[in-house]
Amino acid sequence: MATFPFTLRDQEGTVTVEFQQNADPERWGYGVLNLPWPPSLANGLPVIRACVSTPLEGYAAVMGWIQIVRIHVADTSTSLVQGGEKAPAGDHSWVDGPPQLSGLGVPFVSFGPSPILSDAPASTESDIRFIADSFLTASPDAVLSRRSAACFGLRWGYATRAGEPAELIEPTPLASSDWETALPILRGAYPDWIFESGWAL
Repeated sequence: MATFPFTLRDQEGTVTVEFQQNADPERWGYGVLNLPWPPSLANGLPVIRACVSTPLEGYAAVMGWIQIVRIHVADTSTSLVQGGEKAPAGDHSWVDGPPQLSGLGVPFVSFGPSPILSDAPASTESDIRFIADSFLTASPDAVLSRRSAACFGLRWGYATRAGEPAELIEPTPLASSDWETALPILRGAYPDWIFESGWAL
């Protein structure tokens, strides 16, 4: 467990991060997802939970986690799903989010007062490197406009190679320059939003 500081609306807050290997996908809810592949594909991969604590309350505490995922699929990678097609080799990136919110113009993986980031990825490919940049963001007017800026960020992930245990990539804090790198992806995916440069203070 690790705790990191951040500042929002001139108040000091913290993000407490739990990061561990997934030894039981059923514990982490895979049994309710009705996926077309076995939950065992999440075994050995990471589970992350990041909890926000802030003295802010009500609308002032409303924030959203935005997650950018970058995956490198090796040329040697094969599908772990029987009869499944191999993913295209190379680098792929996107704004992560729940499928149920797809197409609704919502960039967040979680949203609300002091929201929790919770993720437990799985891989259907044998040889990949998965990197997630998870940004805690806020709008200057809380909930009234589609404007957002980050006040904190984490990078975490994993790498797999056929026949070997997964390598977990421990969470490390990001800088405002990493948010700047993410802006073209965000602006391209959500043109109706204004994603502001620099850390929100």
